[in-house]
Amino acid sequence: MKHEELTSNEVEAVNRAEATFLLIRAGYRVYRPEVDCDGEDLVVRSRDGILHPVQQKSRPTVDLKRYGKDNSLWMLFPDPKEAVTLGRKWFLVPHNKLYEWMQDKHGHTPYWIENEAWHDPTISNELGKFLEDYKVEPVTTDLPSYSSPNS
Repeated sequence: MKHEELTSNEVEAVNRAEATFLLIRAGYRVYRPEVDCDGEDLVVRSRDGILHPVQQKSRPTVDLKRYGKDNSLWMLFPDPKEAVTLGRKWFLVPHNKLYEWMQDKHGHTPYWIENEAWHDPTISNELGKFLEDYKVEPVTTDLPSYSSPNS
């Protein structure tokens, strides 16, 4: 089935599975809250033990009213230009850091002034440079091998 044929709920499920796989490979532990409250789709625990509430999106998105309330939410999204396959770039960035960056670039627009929000359908070269420090990368490129109990 092609990506274009999937429903939005199916795309969200595919993205969640892909992101979970990548986050685990990058050394995070991933937890799913029973209820999505205040934009918290996932909770990830970093290798240093810090818990981060995470909102997952399909593209770079900020929204002060929905996600910037307590300064703790992180945004998780893939590079929307890349094909939906394992191996595309994903980014995990504090919402308010991304918000400040986008405000500097788009804060003068009528949409921003009215909504205090923005989403980009692509990642520009400039945004890509900002996001480089927030790229989720696997700790190792080798998947662990498992042997069956009967071997």
